Amino acid sequence: MSTEEDRDQDFRKPYLTLPGVTGMPPVEEILASMPAEAQHRFESAGEFVRRLAVRVQKWREKLPEDEQPVILALLPNGAAVEVWSVGEDGHSSVVVEGALDGAPCMFISHQASFQILSYTQKITKETKARKTIGFHVGGEEIEA
Repeated sequence: MSTEEDRDQDFRKPYLTLPGVTGMPPVEEILASMPAEAQHRFESAGEFVRRLAVRVQKWREKLPEDEQPVILALLPNGAAVEVWSVGEDGHSSVVVEGALDGAPCMFISHQASFQILSYTQKITKETKARKTIGFHVGGEEIEA
């Protein structure tokens, strides 16, 4: 990245830095200083999904026209669901719609145990066109 603004826009920028390493206070101090409503939202699955959507959007913007992001939700047994959409399911859970071994499926997980893997895929004649991934938060749909 060439400018400070570019660095601020980088999707790899962590949401929080490591406490103590860069002078940032521990997360507990940050949460203690937040009003209860802001703390509740900060910890929510909705905020997690919204941040994920923004990161994927920024990532897609930087990809060549013939590439697209793919997201896999990793199941506890090691299987992977190709994510078509992900949304909040209450305060602390996420729901994923996608494909498992080519069959449509739905997967619900607590956000604390939700793991994803993202990679890029070349768009070919078989994939036909760029696919978008849907993110659902608070009645809003964000496509990335």
